Amino acid sequence: MKLAAAPRFFDAIAERYDRVYAPPAIESRLRMSRVLAALPRGPLRILDLGVGTGRELASLLDAGHEPTGLDASSAMLERCARRGRPTALVRADFWRAPLPFAPNAFDAAIALHGTLAHPPDPLALGRLAAELARVVCPSGWLVAEVATPAWLDAIEVVDAGQEPNGRAIRRTGPRACVLEDRVVGLAIEARLLDASEWTKALLPAWRPQVRPVSESEWLLVAQRV
Repeated sequence: MKLAAAPRFFDAIAERYDRVYAPPAIESRLRMSRVLAALPRGPLRILDLGVGTGRELASLLDAGHEPTGLDASSAMLERCARRGRPTALVRADFWRAPLPFAPNAFDAAIALHGTLAHPPDPLALGRLAAELARVVCPSGWLVAEVATPAWLDAIEVVDAGQEPNGRAIRRTGPRACVLEDRVVGLAIEARLLDASEWTKALLPAWRPQVRPVSESEWLLVAQRV
């Protein structure tokens, strides 16, 4: 199984993403309700990091927000563009500064479905936090769905690391794993941070809160200083 950078991995699985990787529609709506509740009332200019196929865009638009979707995968953005409601889409890797936006271009940023689980190096989250602080206006917001370290233990207990539809999860460390897609023959690394590490990565530009959602998931909510 060959390890791949995020753009290549998500290009490869884009055709199967909505069928195999995305949560069911009911769960997606519940998740978006939680994310929207963490944000102030709109309209807000929202940067959607790792927008993928754009499953959350309708909820943002219905709430009166003005989303801009950012993704490093051209194949995912192609599918996102077919959703029908016009939305600004930008191809760029948010791990590679600078982001292609002016200072204070957004009122908030979101990162859903574990988008932040694939940093390319140990300092990447800190760099991203600083760059988001540049493009999100003062007193703006960052909301992210992140897996807890316990998520990996739960996966192993439930199914010994195996998932249906050609996917598998292989543990590579106490809080690290490799997500394998056996259909496309590629894998991507994932790292799970504890609450103190998320807080440290966002300081000093953000005031972060790590809100428990379940034993295996947190909602990271941070306000720009």
